[in-house]
Amino acid sequence: MGRSGTTLIDKLLSNHPKIDVLSQPFPLIFVSLKKKYLGVLGKDQYYVLNQHLHDENFSQDKFDQFLDNVTFDKNYLQSIFNNMKHYSGQTIKPSYPIVENLEMDLSGLDGIYKSSIELFDVKDSYYIGSKEIMCEEFLPYFIKNNYKTILVYRDPRDIIASINYPKSKKYLGNKKPTLFLLRTWKKSIRYLNSLRGNKNFFFIKYEDLINRPYKNLNKITDFLDISSFQDNQFDHGIYDRDGSLWNANSSKDKEISSISSNSIESYKKCLSLEEIHYIESICNKDMKQLGYNFETTPSIEAISQFKDYDIEDSKELDKMFSSLKNNIDFEVKEFKENEDC
Repeated sequence: MGRSGTTLIDKLLSNHPKIDVLSQPFPLIFVSLKKKYLGVLGKDQYYVLNQHLHDENFSQDKFDQFLDNVTFDKNYLQSIFNNMKHYSGQTIKPSYPIVENLEMDLSGLDGIYKSSIELFDVKDSYYIGSKEIMCEEFLPYFIKNNYKTILVYRDPRDIIASINYPKSKKYLGNKKPTLFLLRTWKKSIRYLNSLRGNKNFFFIKYEDLINRPYKNLNKITDFLDISSFQDNQFDHGIYDRDGSLWNANSSKDKEISSISSNSIESYKKCLSLEEIHYIESICNKDMKQLGYNFETTPSIEAISQFKDYDIEDSKELDKMFSSLKNNIDFEVKEFKENEDC
């Protein structure tokens, strides 16, 4: 999920001599693949990486089969990279943007992914990988193909605060309906629960990483079967891949990055009690499972009476998304089912 600490963890891991993580090198490849799959099903939607949590027609097995068999030609891959030239979601730009003269195996996501990685100037590392957000439906495919995968999750109240009430840059665009964002968060948790225990899957709580960084980073190095981080590795800051000190992409400040607890429970400074009550009610079951403390008592009334404010309408997303009757009915039904468990 966006604003869950994905950039922090990719920077921390890239400080290890055996790891090189590219930060969002080709987000539109994942978007394109999901659009192609939905096109096969006769669907056309804008937010393709957010929308299948409650889609009864989405089959993970069929999606994995699609990713096994999908093929890109060089012109199509080139068009995707052309579209990312000025796209802010692509954090790192390729060193070799022209693909037509390169030898590439573009059959299956495995081939597409590895060929795309080769367009970047990567270090000679034991592990080379990438960080993307909201791509959890691709995790089962990567796990099956023996990729090591890591999912980081964070308190949904802090995520809503960071996305909808940033102090500086809007990393996920304009303010969005709270329910839309919470369903995207819950998507992460659904995949966490379905994949936990797999030898190629690791998950980490953002708050644990912040409060006990070396202990939790070394759980990751154990997972990857490589040497541990040094206990004082980040005392003088976090370094970027090019060796320079990394400037945080925090929406709270722009100081040289360190591992700081300032971002934990930041929601208390900007969310209303109504918003907190709503988030805790929508995410009730998952927040309890993940060990988050509650400010309120979750309730059906908090779901049915909630209203978003100051959201711009768009053709892609109804500004009343959180208040649409079918969405309220669905969330109330899920709340009741969780209470009965």
